[in-house]
Amino acid sequence: MTLTRFTKHPRLYVEQALGENASPQLAATQIHYLKNVLRLQNGEQVRFFNGQDGEWIGDILSLGKKDAEFRLTAQTRPQPAAAGRVHLIFAPIKKQRMDFLIEKAVELGVTDFHPVLTHHTEVRKINPERIAAQIMEAAEQCERLDMPVLYKLTPLADLLAKWDGRTKITACLEYYNAPHISEVSLGKDKAFIIGPAGGFEETEKELIMGYPFAQAANLGETLLRAETAALKALSFIDRKS
Repeated sequence: MTLTRFTKHPRLYVEQALGENASPQLAATQIHYLKNVLRLQNGEQVRFFNGQDGEWIGDILSLGKKDAEFRLTAQTRPQPAAAGRVHLIFAPIKKQRMDFLIEKAVELGVTDFHPVLTHHTEVRKINPERIAAQIMEAAEQCERLDMPVLYKLTPLADLLAKWDGRTKITACLEYYNAPHISEVSLGKDKAFIIGPAGGFEETEKELIMGYPFAQAANLGETLLRAETAALKALSFIDRKS
């Protein structure tokens, strides 16, 4: 089966196991989306994925205001073998720019989102439920078969102290003597740390680079906004390390 054959059908993430004749249980917001936004009818088809069982397509048996029933009929794509993780460590930014960053980072393959507090972090509280919903929507729309993970907002120093040293962190530092990101080895499991609006303080740069699993990289001569820097760094994840 080819992906293009099924892309016209809406696609939803669910947490239940998927298989032939299964009937996924949807959240109220998902039922509202199918019934009132897409205006689907009984007999039409919907695709489902859960990050474990590949993607399945099924028929709508009933679609009410609060309840829905489906019957899965075929697997459209198998679950691929797990690839390397891609971690993005970032300081939260203002809402509209944050929305853009989350959506595009999901599209570019981030598997783990780590929001951190730094000295210059401009947004010091986040709505994790809202961000998780954005991540899910972006994964549904870009045809991913896995679901990225959102971690709790934590101080930068705490994250570094607890970091698994087996995964190298590439710190994209402004005004720092470091090779261009195209020249550094990223490894199979990748992690990028991006500074806040206003950049890292010198003491924060020293803190990051004091860990043996950290390496510095620059993103070019132009000073980039936080969301642009993150997306530029992520554009290098597919190259050979």
